[in-house]
Amino acid sequence: MKFKFLMRIVETFISKTGIIHIYFRHRICLLKIMIIKKPFILFYFLIVILNSFNNQLVAQTDNIYDDLLVLLVNEEYKDCFNKSLKYTLKEKTKKDPLPYLFAAKSSYEMSRDHKYTEEFPKAFKTAMSFAAKYRKKDKEYTCKEDAEEFINEFKMVIIEEVENYILEGTDKTYGKAVSLAKKISDMDPEDYGAKLLYALLCTLTKNNSKAKEVLKLCVPKLEEYGKNKFSLKYMNKSQQFILRFTLMEYANYYKAKDPVKAKTMLDYGIHLFYDENEFSKISYIMDYKLVYDNL
Repeated sequence: MKFKFLMRIVETFISKTGIIHIYFRHRICLLKIMIIKKPFILFYFLIVILNSFNNQLVAQTDNIYDDLLVLLVNEEYKDCFNKSLKYTLKEKTKKDPLPYLFAAKSSYEMSRDHKYTEEFPKAFKTAMSFAAKYRKKDKEYTCKEDAEEFINEFKMVIIEEVENYILEGTDKTYGKAVSLAKKISDMDPEDYGAKLLYALLCTLTKNNSKAKEVLKLCVPKLEEYGKNKFSLKYMNKSQQFILRFTLMEYANYYKAKDPVKAKTMLDYGIHLFYDENEFSKISYIMDYKLVYDNL
């Protein structure tokens, strides 16, 4: 068994169970000793870990998915994806959110490795689809601890693609961008910046009825943001980044057509992004200030 794999299991175990790290200060040395000199202790230790995972990775119907976790941690992404897919099709497990999450994670990892390109050419698109399906199954976000870091990272990758499509500024690229924005909002229903971005891109693709519908959902939350500088405290990194990006995009789009509307949008984020905010999880940039001051 690979040392790297064992260490990743230990690290995952620690983060999952919330065990204080001070007790594992010498965990690397200890694990080396267990591997070399005390294999029976190592075996017992791993049994304890897996039993803990049995208690941790339990879905809404009490089905256990530690097998998927082990495959993922061991970087056996193809096997993890295929096994996850089977769970999503079985009557007993198809309503559980975790198999969809593992399918998304393993697809995402395959999309980053060229060795899977030929067999899984649409791995990135598949990952987005399963991430959205996961959140649809996990409406209460009961598996947040297992999902949030991955969703956050994945969204940051997708929004970079959206930025590039918007910069190209053609009907075709706007069409691609609107599809990606919808995926982002589906995989994170609490991301109102992503919803607002979807509304803006619906406008750019001349789907005005959908743009108005989505904007109507966003406005109450945006008004809340505009009154409370502490709003950033309750957003993760990707939510903050996408909200700032979208408010500036909205303002840039409307500053010539409707300067009042452009200013109103930026006012929603003035307490959050105009100056540095202690609750920000993203690097401060002057762009927001410059866009606002030049309206």
